[in-house]
Amino acid sequence: MKEYNSMNQLSIVIHTEEEFNWNGGFFRSNNKVTHGRELIEFCEEIINVGGKVTLAMDYAFVNSEQGQQVICHFKNNKAIEFATHLHPWVNPPFIDDENKIRETNSYPGNLPEEEEFQKLKVLTDMIEDKVGYKPTTYLAGRYGIGANTNKTLKELGYKTDISISPFTDYSNQLGPNFNHRNNSVFIENGISNWPHTTGVVSKVSLLTKYFNANPSYYAQSFQKLSTKIVNKLARVRRQRLSPEGFNLSDMKKLTLSQIALGQTDFIFSFHSPSVKLGLTPYVEVEKDLTQFKQNTLDYIQWFTETVHGEHILVKDH
Repeated sequence: MKEYNSMNQLSIVIHTEEEFNWNGGFFRSNNKVTHGRELIEFCEEIINVGGKVTLAMDYAFVNSEQGQQVICHFKNNKAIEFATHLHPWVNPPFIDDENKIRETNSYPGNLPEEEEFQKLKVLTDMIEDKVGYKPTTYLAGRYGIGANTNKTLKELGYKTDISISPFTDYSNQLGPNFNHRNNSVFIENGISNWPHTTGVVSKVSLLTKYFNANPSYYAQSFQKLSTKIVNKLARVRRQRLSPEGFNLSDMKKLTLSQIALGQTDFIFSFHSPSVKLGLTPYVEVEKDLTQFKQNTLDYIQWFTETVHGEHILVKDH
């Protein structure tokens, strides 16, 4: 059996948020949280198999009764980190009385600098008040970092940003374009930027290596018919380290291909409403929920036993 580097590290990041229709727009009134008990139970299962969880919480979740029950339950648990997750449409201060906001403003990095700062400050202060310490890990809602985000994070005392989604372009929705990013961790203005693990896999190892080293060329390769055909024949595919939309085999293949390329730092992520039936597109029927949970727990154990990896909180990276 192949021996793997014991320096491989995994952080489990849960986008901890309210429940809403992902295709129904962005409304201030969409702030319901009913999955607190299920989240507690599943986080306990994750911890029991050796995982550690960074709960990146948004304002609606922290401000809800069930969200505060989750915080209270895990407040002194060293396997849990409380971090921030900014959803601008439910996070005060609000500049007007409109219930619905434009999609462009659902990305916090698109907001004016002072508005982004004030919203994140309100959320930061609220989390500190509820959990007893200042959060140092930030996840922008919809991965929406912008030109002023790094400066804002620095001013508010953050250490790590996990908002980058490699090989992904949200510019058709006026969001950020991460097509030039791979999984490399880098430091900018004193802030460590650790991308959500996403990679390109192919049955042709040379293509896997090339696209992951040159992420901009991955998107370009789908613009010409000839290269699109090559990609199809070579089974070139972008995969994310997540049980939402990817099965256990997908996640293992992505992890092993990235390890072969020299990656040692992995983020495994999902959205908190997925722990309860019917709240996200990934868990619409009971079978989906069962598979989602089992894939998560099986992957965590596989990462420990086969990859010999270490489980860490983002703040300890």
